[in-house]
Amino acid sequence: MNILRCLVAKPGDIKKLILAFVIVFVLSILLGAMTAQALIKEVSVTIDGKTFYYKTIKSTVREVLEENGINVTGDDYVSPALDSKIDEDTKIVIKRAFEVKILADGSEKVIYIPAGTVEDAIKKAGITLGKADKVNLPLSQILDKPTVIKITRVSEKVIVEKQSIPFSTITKTNYSMDYGKQKVVQQGQNGVLEKTYRVVVEDGKEIERKLIAQKIVKSPKPRIVEVGAVKWFKTSRGEIVRYKKVYTMIATAYTLSPSDTGKKPGHPDYGRTATGHRVRRGVVAVDPRVIPLGTRLYVEGYGFATALDTGSAIKGNRIDVFVEKDAYKFGVRRVKVYVLAN
Repeated sequence: MNILRCLVAKPGDIKKLILAFVIVFVLSILLGAMTAQALIKEVSVTIDGKTFYYKTIKSTVREVLEENGINVTGDDYVSPALDSKIDEDTKIVIKRAFEVKILADGSEKVIYIPAGTVEDAIKKAGITLGKADKVNLPLSQILDKPTVIKITRVSEKVIVEKQSIPFSTITKTNYSMDYGKQKVVQQGQNGVLEKTYRVVVEDGKEIERKLIAQKIVKSPKPRIVEVGAVKWFKTSRGEIVRYKKVYTMIATAYTLSPSDTGKKPGHPDYGRTATGHRVRRGVVAVDPRVIPLGTRLYVEGYGFATALDTGSAIKGNRIDVFVEKDAYKFGVRRVKVYVLAN
């Protein structure tokens, strides 16, 4: 009925009605614009130190970032939190996470952090440092860019090693054994030396070894070898002469005549040597400083003898052999005098 009334209303009334509609429509638009303007907020977004400004009607940090195509990862630092409400004074700070490689225990771990120290990165990687371990960077160093951290595992241990002490060989002269022959009278045995070291190992490789103690736990036993010193030869009669030393001497001869001994028959020492022995063939006079009295000898061109006499003229490498007669016939000779082996 009202519509019909409108249709039959006067032209002036229709104009008034249209004007009212226009006014209402404009007022609605203005009101909506004013409401929208009231909802717009300006926020700043700082990404790694660079600041950008955005106008938005969104209500949370997450929505603002999504609206402006700003992607963040779970490792990035975002403040306030993504679900935080924003207002006109909201300042959003983003720090992009960067790559940190940690080399340890023969493997590589990669983590991403937006900030922190070397120590923080190591902890985030789930790596535990030992007291002696080495890190290529100070633990307190602040990280702000991709970094490689190298961890060197360091350990110390004490080890004990046993070393062989070689036995020595002792050579003894045997004056009862022929020259050139030898006999082992005691077998040698190696000893044992115990050494204690402090060893430093880096990543499984020994880099330092320090001797801290050592002791002989078993002394070596020397090998004893006797070597024959008795030389020998055969005389023209086939006799074997074994000797341990030989001299080249000037030899003369003497008899019991007063001219040779200075004593006449009836003298208490007539016919006796300086050692009190009776003079006979085989008795020779020597210088005791060269050949001790009582030494058994073999005199070349004379035979077996014993040093039992001395003489005022027998000094140094001289020898005087006793003969029964014809001392002058023996003359003066250069002979070899052999000190016999016992």
